[in-house]
Amino acid sequence: MTPFEIEVLDSILWQLKGYAEGHVTERATTRILRATLRRIKPRKIAYSLRAASIEKKDIDHAIPLKIIVSKLINNPILTKEQLVILLDNLLVSVELTPEEHRMTLKKFKLSSDMPADWDGVDNLARYRAAGIEVLVI
Repeated sequence: MTPFEIEVLDSILWQLKGYAEGHVTERATTRILRATLRRIKPRKIAYSLRAASIEKKDIDHAIPLKIIVSKLINNPILTKEQLVILLDNLLVSVELTPEEHRMTLKKFKLSSDMPADWDGVDNLARYRAAGIEVLVI
């Protein structure tokens, strides 16, 4: 883990501690966590079949940041090791075509949400629900 990544993890833990102790509102914590998480490059886990054949691709968080932040807020007392595992599992990305990223997910109301029947495990559930064929890397 790089010094930068350690600093970001420490920042997230500090923010969660402040929230858990009542020093910061949920709204402020949510905004700060979203901005902080954007500093971490998500690990690519898949790409859509259509994106494989084009040059210009969009990178999409497989689990929207809104969902990741919600999981962090609901578990504000995490160790650094637990946080690393959680982010390794959830902070992942998929290469899509610009149309899939902007239009298809929006059409299925999955731009910033997971499907209602999401099991909390399948990181590719949004794409399956929207009919986007993906290949796991």
